[in-house]
Amino acid sequence: MQHFKFVPVVCLCTLTLACKRPDPIRLQPTIEEPAALASIVRISDPTTYRQLLRGFYELEVNAWRWAAPKFDVALGAPPSAPKKGAVLFLDFTLPETSMATLKSITIAARVTRTELAPETYTTPGPHEYRREVPAAAFTRDVVDVEFSVDKFLTPAGDGRNLAVITKAIGLEPK
Repeated sequence: MQHFKFVPVVCLCTLTLACKRPDPIRLQPTIEEPAALASIVRISDPTTYRQLLRGFYELEVNAWRWAAPKFDVALGAPPSAPKKGAVLFLDFTLPETSMATLKSITIAARVTRTELAPETYTTPGPHEYRREVPAAAFTRDVVDVEFSVDKFLTPAGDGRNLAVITKAIGLEPK
């Protein structure tokens, strides 16, 4: 008879241990790598607009932005750039109204502290500024690219200084 009293106690203890609550979910901080910067920034791409550092105006028709006479962008260096260098490009347009007034526009660029040769444009329409960037300019995974334009327009009633219409800026591997 004593076993019969003892068996329910053992069963109750076993059930109590077997029915314990699951461990609660505990949130733990994680260390996430920051997203690598793109080596090519398409002006219309919302995922790269934070790489436009200075001198860009609002996005127009979801395709392009006016740039001021000085504008900067941060670009991720192509993987082979520290050994082989890269090619910087600026895809832009010069409107007819700008060229009728200004006659010519000269664009120059600097990658990190490396000055690149300027180029003068005298015709309206789409253009591309392209320059080779030496490997020595790539000491980090991210490079700051500074552009400057010698002439610009300030339309009446508009406080902006309008230099060129930008569509894309990037570094291509050699």
